[in-house]
Amino acid sequence: MIHIMKLKEQYFNYIKYGTKEYEIRLNDEKRKNIKSGDFIEFQKEPFLEEKMLIMVDDILHYDNFNELFKNINIEFLADSSITKKQLNADLEKFYSIEKQKEYGVVAIKINKNIIINNSNINNVTFDKKLIDILKSNYANFLDWFNIMKANNVNIYYTMKDNNLSSIMILKIFEDDSQQFLEKGNILKIRTLLVTDKKKGIGSMYLNIIDDIAASNNIDYIYLTLKKDNKELISFIEKKLIRSIVIMMMN
Repeated sequence: MIHIMKLKEQYFNYIKYGTKEYEIRLNDEKRKNIKSGDFIEFQKEPFLEEKMLIMVDDILHYDNFNELFKNINIEFLADSSITKKQLNADLEKFYSIEKQKEYGVVAIKINKNIIINNSNINNVTFDKKLIDILKSNYANFLDWFNIMKANNVNIYYTMKDNNLSSIMILKIFEDDSQQFLEKGNILKIRTLLVTDKKKGIGSMYLNIIDDIAASNNIDYIYLTLKKDNKELISFIEKKLIRSIVIMMMN
């Protein structure tokens, strides 16, 4: 399941660029639904245009934030540039002492080994190496790529050494493929490319696809691949929970 959480820019960046490994919240009804293995989509305030998806590793429960602060160092809660006193004052603007007593609080441990970003394609810099790989995999790639940019599509991506290490582009409620599929809601995987294959990024992408499909009542997941791309075909068929239709190209 994907859970949505909004974050001030400061705290968003603590996760993206810093040492923050725990998101701390009141243990209210929303937080009680979070389980290890779920995803959290953090959205950066105020515009909510920049987003990142991170997997939940663990959930720790405490009676209040003061108790939580005794057990987890500040750099893992925010950043060493602020104190626990400052962080607590910020938290109490949203979560009163009374609310803490009523619900308790949680420290949600997030897996920072893989941060999947989600942004408009025009905000992402594509390096030449990745462009060359995409050109070799997709006919008329540049024409298609320019259409994606003109339509301001959203793209999921990861970074390694300041370069793109994976990308995924989806289209929910695809209607161009109805001529060869039975009637139903279709999610199309427009692009899925992972160059950093040892970290589990591909599995995370497919978990995200499954979750999006479930929440949007998708009947089919559709993907077009070259016939010789046997490694990706095998991986997708093994990992995806929901029905997938793969259209083969020469």
